[in-house]
Amino acid sequence: MVQENNLRLNRYLARAGITSRRKSDLLIQEGKISVNGEIITVPGFRVSDGDEVTYQGHPVKLQPFMTAALNKPHGFETTLSPDSKRSILRLISGLPPGTVPVGRLDINTGGLLLLSNDGELVNRLTHPSWEVEREYRVFLKNPPGPSAVRSLRKGASIGPGEFSKPFSVEPSGKRSVNIVLRTGRNREVRRLVEACNLQLEGLERVRYGPFTLKGIERGEWRLLDDDELEALMKAVRLNY
Repeated sequence: MVQENNLRLNRYLARAGITSRRKSDLLIQEGKISVNGEIITVPGFRVSDGDEVTYQGHPVKLQPFMTAALNKPHGFETTLSPDSKRSILRLISGLPPGTVPVGRLDINTGGLLLLSNDGELVNRLTHPSWEVEREYRVFLKNPPGPSAVRSLRKGASIGPGEFSKPFSVEPSGKRSVNIVLRTGRNREVRRLVEACNLQLEGLERVRYGPFTLKGIERGEWRLLDDDELEALMKAVRLNY
């Protein structure tokens, strides 16, 4: 465990929920971070207990890491804008500053949405290089026969220069299949289903990495417990 009174500046910013360590490097190199009134441009600069860190003149304070899971209803946007009547901000309260969604679900997709103020965890869970599994339950207008399942498993072109090939596709009901992806492209499942000439009637995300929706009612959220968080961090080889 890294001591909180001797953190590298880029990790301090991630720990404060500003952004990921990678993006923190850019903020530091661009001269947007000061420590004790002095602009610091070295990401590896060490921050000690009592140092005053500011970002564009605003104080930066360490926040306790919190990661939560929301069972998002259909009709809500993955945005934290207070101006949106469909913002998920209307469903969550009590999470610390800097908490952001881990990836997105479009307005017509329900299910599991993780939220965290740990910038590095968010970055690793969403970046394609970490190949974190996302599992979706796809509801189709017609029962999917063997040819439909084979088509989905084979994958398809979903846009210029984009080919989607699921990690797995398994029937999960009379008119549904579960699709596991290791990428997080925009509306990827919807585009894949369309490319396979299937008619989509509903879409839910049921798993992200090792975490599922078990025990979370629609429209409700809860914090991950220590064991769940440890499993999530282990999936992206993150250890503080």
